[in-house]
Amino acid sequence: MKKLFFLLHFSIISQWGNISNRKYSCLVKSIPLLQRCLVLVFIFQLISASFAQNFFPLNVGNIYEVKNEWLLEGPGGFGESGTDYYSFSIIEDSIINGETFFKFSSNYGNQPFKREYWFNYDSLNQKLIIKLPNDTSLRLAVDFNTPPDSHYTSYLLGTPILFLSEGIAPSIVLGDTHYVYSMFGSQSIDHYVCKFADQIGLSFFKAYGGSPPVYYQAIHTIISAIIDSTIFHRLVANIDSLYPTFDRPVDTFPYLLTIPYTASYSALVDSFYLDVEHFRSDTLVQIKKYNLSKSNPSHVSLYLNGLLEGDKLKLRATITDTSIYYNSDHYPDTGWVVMNILPPILNVENENIPQFYELAQNYPNPFNPITRIRYQLPEPAFVTIKVYDVLGNEIESLLRDEKIAGSYEVEFDGSALTSGIYYYRITEGNFSQTKKMILLK
Repeated sequence: MKKLFFLLHFSIISQWGNISNRKYSCLVKSIPLLQRCLVLVFIFQLISASFAQNFFPLNVGNIYEVKNEWLLEGPGGFGESGTDYYSFSIIEDSIINGETFFKFSSNYGNQPFKREYWFNYDSLNQKLIIKLPNDTSLRLAVDFNTPPDSHYTSYLLGTPILFLSEGIAPSIVLGDTHYVYSMFGSQSIDHYVCKFADQIGLSFFKAYGGSPPVYYQAIHTIISAIIDSTIFHRLVANIDSLYPTFDRPVDTFPYLLTIPYTASYSALVDSFYLDVEHFRSDTLVQIKKYNLSKSNPSHVSLYLNGLLEGDKLKLRATITDTSIYYNSDHYPDTGWVVMNILPPILNVENENIPQFYELAQNYPNPFNPITRIRYQLPEPAFVTIKVYDVLGNEIESLLRDEKIAGSYEVEFDGSALTSGIYYYRITEGNFSQTKKMILLK
C-alpha cells in the first residue's frame, strides 16, 4: 500500500507542478492513508482519461459525411447561397521520419484536408503534425494542449497562420457529448474557426471574409462518420409505407397513392421511384415506373391503360441515397404489394368528373365576413389552398389534403381581418392559380 501511495504521489506531483510540496504535504497528512490512496487513484484516473483523448483519430478507412452551407455576396447586389453535401475519407498511410502519417481524399472547396497533405497525431503530446508538399520539415497543425486565450502558429491550412486557442469544453457533437477543442485564426481578410471533437476529429470548420463589397462564408459541419469501425450518427433513408393499396374497383382509377419516407437528409436521396407490374391471368401485361418527388410524403396519380376487372397490380417502392452508407430500401422489404382490380361501381361512365383544373371566383365578392371558394380536379391530387394579404404574407391555410377527382367548396371567414384586398391560391403539383377577393366591412 505504501509503495502504491508513493507511486501515485509521485505521479500527481509530476503532473500537477503548480501544487507546492508544502501545501500538498499538509493535505496528505490530514487524510487517513486508505482514504488518501482512494482519492489519489481517482485523480490518477482523471489524469489518465485526459491523456486518452484523441482529437484527431487517424486510420485508413475512416470516412466522414459533411454538410457545407455557403454564401457569396458581391457588387451590385449580387448574392448566392446554398447547401452542398460531400464526403471524404482517409485513403493512405506512409512512414515519414519513422512515424506513420495519413492522407485524406478530399479537395472540396475550403475544406482544409488537401489531398497532398499528410497528417500525424502525436497522442503523447496531444499535437497534430502536418507534412506539406515541397517542405522538408514537419510542421505543427494543432496543439491541443494550448490553454485558452493563447496564440500559436498553425500550418493546418498549408500556410503559417496565427491561431487563438479557445481551449477544451464539452459540447454536443453528432448527438452525443464530446470534449471539443476550438481555435480561431485570421490571415489578412480571411478568418477561420476550427473545432475538433474527441474521438471524431475536425467536426466544424468555418471560413469567411472578403473585401467589401465581396463577402464569402463556408460552414462545413460533420453530420455523420465511421471511425475505426464505430458509427457516429447513422444516416438513414427508408420507405415507411404505401397507402391506400387495398383492392379497388376498376372505375376508381386513377387514384392518389401516398408514399411517406424517412431520410436524415432528403438532399442526399439519389433515386426514389415506384415500380408497378400489371398482370392478367398470371401473364405480365405491362410494366410502369414512376419517378417520385422528394416531397414528404410523396404522391403519385396511379393509373395504367387497359385495366380490366380481375387484373392484378404489383407495387414496390425503392429509395437510395448517396451518403457514406449508400442506403437502399424497398417497400415492402421483400416481394410486392398486390392489389386486385374489382368490378366497377358504376355501369356507365361518370360524366360529372371535371375535365380540367379550375379555381373559381369566390362568392359573394365583396364579402363580409364569410365567402366560399369552389375548385375542381380532373384527377386525384394533393391540394393546398392558402389566403394571402397584399404584401404576400400568408393569412390562413384553408386546405391541405388529398382529394379524388371532383368539384369542391371551402369556406373562408374574414371576421378577424380588416377590410381590404386579399388573394387566395390553389396549388396541386404543377398546377397553381391565384384570384383576388375583397373584404368589405
